[in-house]
Amino acid sequence: MLTDYLKAGYPALLVRTHEPERFINCATQQSNGRKPYQWDVVRGFRELGNGASWQECDPYDLANVAARGMKKAVWFLRNFHFWLNEPAVIQAVQNNLPIFKAKGITLVIISPDAGLPQELEREVVVLDFPRPTREELKTILGGLVESTGIEPEDEAAVLDAAQGLTWEEAENALALALVRKKAFDPPTITELKAQMVKQAAGLEYSFYEETFATLVGNDNLKGWLLNRFRNRRHDLPFKGIIQVGHPGCGKTHVARALANEVGWPCITGNLGEIFGELVGQSERNAKVFFQTVQAMAPCVLVLDEIEKAIGGRNDAHETTTRVIGIVLTEIEKLKDVFVVATCNDFTSLAQISNGALVRAGRFDAIFFVGLPSKPEQKKILGLYLRQYLRRDVEDFKDLPDLEGYSGSEIRQVAVEAAYNGGDLMAAAHNVIPLSRSQKAQIDALNEWAKGRTIPASKAAVEEVKGKRRVHL
Repeated sequence: MLTDYLKAGYPALLVRTHEPERFINCATQQSNGRKPYQWDVVRGFRELGNGASWQECDPYDLANVAARGMKKAVWFLRNFHFWLNEPAVIQAVQNNLPIFKAKGITLVIISPDAGLPQELEREVVVLDFPRPTREELKTILGGLVESTGIEPEDEAAVLDAAQGLTWEEAENALALALVRKKAFDPPTITELKAQMVKQAAGLEYSFYEETFATLVGNDNLKGWLLNRFRNRRHDLPFKGIIQVGHPGCGKTHVARALANEVGWPCITGNLGEIFGELVGQSERNAKVFFQTVQAMAPCVLVLDEIEKAIGGRNDAHETTTRVIGIVLTEIEKLKDVFVVATCNDFTSLAQISNGALVRAGRFDAIFFVGLPSKPEQKKILGLYLRQYLRRDVEDFKDLPDLEGYSGSEIRQVAVEAAYNGGDLMAAAHNVIPLSRSQKAQIDALNEWAKGRTIPASKAAVEEVKGKRRVHL
């Protein structure tokens, strides 16, 4: 990654990585004939590879020392970003950039995640050093197999679990799995990745028990999702879906259950939490948000009520616009990450991004999750009656009319019945569905969804097909 920039004569680079030693080892092999030097604030600097001793060097004078040094040199500066906002350091770097260019000197600032002062944003190129590839992880695994004699039961699953970890993290995670399970256990390896998620704003590593078996209805959506995963290929787009629909109809349930169905980790993201008070903080948080998600791949990323997360902002409009731009770019770049976004107000979502977030190709499909049909209502009620009353639907002589009730509202009917001796009629009377209290909004959304979205329910699909046949 470094060779081209050195050949082109770039005087200063900032490389973001949590693996400075691994990066320096890789970079010195790509130094294009330049003498490699390393600096840190404790030891000073020295030339690498010839056993040279360390020489003291104040960070405020570092740019001047490098400029007075050897021609055709590359300087690896560890944690120098702590001084980058100091006026004297900014000026020293700016003053020496022409000298670096003329003498073939490149400063490479190594940082876990640092921004640049405005004065240097156009002068210093920011690069990301990739985490170990699958082949490199395979090398780590092979070394442990050779030393322990223990073979992995499913090598692909182990490599999937380790993907996104640093070299050292991968070694530690694999060793931890051996200590705990006496095997290369993918779930144990994934535990370490979960720690990464906790450190990123707006992300949560989620553990759910839902499966498609516990999700009544939305059969067209469930079938579409399973087909997408069974037949995915590296040369075909594989991005995700937007679910539009009424509250309480199972949109989030679908996302959680999908992760369990396909055996991928489930990452829940709240884009609203990436916004910060400091200048540039929101943009940096957004990038870290998606870098962390990518490091967790393969995974399912759930973005709940996405229109509220990025639309209900009180801060400067320019910040929101820039963050939305980053979100659009980063979603497009994700690999082996299936995004499931939920949305209650699609028109608002379209307006927030001027249509860019919802255009064809940004996501694989847009589904409408509507209210359950009559047969689905009964199945949902039966599911919750067994859960809360230990009884079946057939045990009741009379059932309430649940037309217009969402899945969560039917669940609440069962809960109410459990509290009042099993009286379903009284329970239904006490649960007022949104289709009554917010009838105008519900009817408007139902009408809007026709022809603009794919129905999540098979019954709704058959209804649309029937109308088309009649029309023909």
